[in-house]
Amino acid sequence: MKKVSYFLASMAATLTLVSCGSSKPIFLDMFSPEESGLNLVKITDEAAGSVLAGSSGRLVPGVNYVTQLNGFSKESNFRWYAPRNLSISPDGTELAYVTFANGQNNVVVRSAGSMGVTTQRTFRNVIGGIFWGLDNRLYFGDANKPNYYICSIDAKQGTVMSQHTNGNVDDSYPALSDDGNLLYFTRWTSSYGPSIWSLNKSEGTLSSCARGFDACPIPGNNEAFYCVRNSTAGKSEIWYVNYVKGQESIVLSDAKRSFTSPCLSPDGQWLLVVGNSTSSISKAENTDIFVVRTNGSQLTQLTYHPQTDMCPVWSKDGKYIYFISSRANKDQAYNIWRMNFNL
Repeated sequence: MKKVSYFLASMAATLTLVSCGSSKPIFLDMFSPEESGLNLVKITDEAAGSVLAGSSGRLVPGVNYVTQLNGFSKESNFRWYAPRNLSISPDGTELAYVTFANGQNNVVVRSAGSMGVTTQRTFRNVIGGIFWGLDNRLYFGDANKPNYYICSIDAKQGTVMSQHTNGNVDDSYPALSDDGNLLYFTRWTSSYGPSIWSLNKSEGTLSSCARGFDACPIPGNNEAFYCVRNSTAGKSEIWYVNYVKGQESIVLSDAKRSFTSPCLSPDGQWLLVVGNSTSSISKAENTDIFVVRTNGSQLTQLTYHPQTDMCPVWSKDGKYIYFISSRANKDQAYNIWRMNFNL
């Protein structure tokens, strides 16, 4: 497991290529032609501070990606690391995301609107995703050397941190059940790869739930979740797992694309996912945002921009999607964007 660190927006509908002395083209327009109906709104400004997302690139020869916390597609020779670095408050009015400053990654909170100031909530080195629970605590992976532990902090006030896991392992991708009792997280070891565990907060007991990573809880159901699994066939898939009854089924698998980062809609009908896609403009592989019904039908690609799109979350009413993208700025810096959801 590796620590991953990571201007002007044009309103034109057609994409402009700018070389800026680099061999890799930079696309300054804020949307591609296929995205004209998304009504994209830029929420953050790279001049006011960094936003961290993830990383992507070609597969590295000799690496067993089945055991990694990466999405990967053997078919496309492409991999990406997409920690859940964006989360929304229970009332839908604020966003939490990860920034980099003074040599550390930390969580900041700001209004979900396009105007607002940021408040830093952690003073650690955050890694492996964040989650804003219904208990109004921010859960995150803390890079407490030599391992990563799951910790939390009050999202509204104070800086007193609680540590929830420990041991000679790496814990990341926290997610809290809607009743606040079960804290899911991904435990990674070099010997076995990733698996999903739960911490019963009232009893203090740990349970190993299933193979995979990045659990997406299901409101009203503490027996099941959606997650990501990397297959020996060379792709990342979205699975439904009822770890109490021992029932497992594939929700989303594709011969040419892979998917990570499942995020359940407020009405429980849709899953947002991140998938690899070949840009029709640059012809290069990148990550885009897709949506699929929870029964695996009606897979729809939402973003098509040649730059990176990842970390999608729903608005409280399900009408909008917030996500992190490196589009529309000359330095390919990440910002938070909002788009309409019209399906």
